[in-house]
Amino acid sequence: MIRVTLWAIMAITTLFLFSELLDNIFPTPAAIISESFDLIRTPLMIIQFLGLGTLFVDLVVRFDKLNARFKVLHVLAVGYCIISYIFQIFVFYMDSAFLA
Repeated sequence: MIRVTLWAIMAITTLFLFSELLDNIFPTPAAIISESFDLIRTPLMIIQFLGLGTLFVDLVVRFDKLNARFKVLHVLAVGYCIISYIFQIFVFYMDSAFLA
């Protein structure tokens, strides 16, 4: 179950980063992704927050039980998701600040 949560959050954050950072290179797909995120922004952010909290607690509690081959990859994946979420909050805050 944790792997599914990790892959889902990684997919959401990668799509968000794609839509924000590659907007000039791929304007049409980026606009479609951005518009679909705008429709469900608040519930998605809450679900992501809960999922990231679960992933972080799972990482801390089960760190010694993780497979040694995938331990570094798992830590990097959780770190990527947390850093991307912080970036996502910053971008949404900036968008809302410029609209006011």
